[in-house]
Amino acid sequence: MEENERKPIFTNTLQTSHELYLELFRAMRKKVNMMICVMGACFLVYLCYQLTQLIREAVFYGESFASNGAFWLLLGCAVLWVILIVRALLTPKRAVKRQMRMNQESYGTEQMAVEMAFFDDAMELHNRTSKNETRFVYTAFKRTAETENLFLIWTAQNQIIALNKLGFEGTDIPGFRTFMDEKCPNAKRKWRKAA
Repeated sequence: MEENERKPIFTNTLQTSHELYLELFRAMRKKVNMMICVMGACFLVYLCYQLTQLIREAVFYGESFASNGAFWLLLGCAVLWVILIVRALLTPKRAVKRQMRMNQESYGTEQMAVEMAFFDDAMELHNRTSKNETRFVYTAFKRTAETENLFLIWTAQNQIIALNKLGFEGTDIPGFRTFMDEKCPNAKRKWRKAA
């Protein structure tokens, strides 16, 4: 059988959109945001303890907060923490705008159309917008994850391939998970629990 006559096991079509990019960037930053929140919670406990100590000193010794260097240090740290939280929340939206602008500058459109075909030995990606074709062997996939609407695949070069769950022919989501588990046994996997 010739190469072009092969029939893929799974095919996926992806049409990028603002919502899809937002979900992608949020999934990419999930761990960073979680670390910021954990560090923030620890800092908040420490801040409450230190403020209690400052209040005690002010009550017992009559010192004002403004004269205590620890108060200004804590206030500066609190402001920094708020800035980090705001930045963590806004980063995905800014990344989406940047990606859409890059698409517009490079291809004349904000949206990309991508087709992926999963064969027994490799996955072939055809970007209809840029006219690029890439072939990935399954051993090149280091990590897979799943969000509400996407499958995400990380390659060894830290490229991320996004697949729209609604873009599968026949929408065999459990079958695709099983297929990826078999083809990428060494890849880290994080699938969503069935609802």
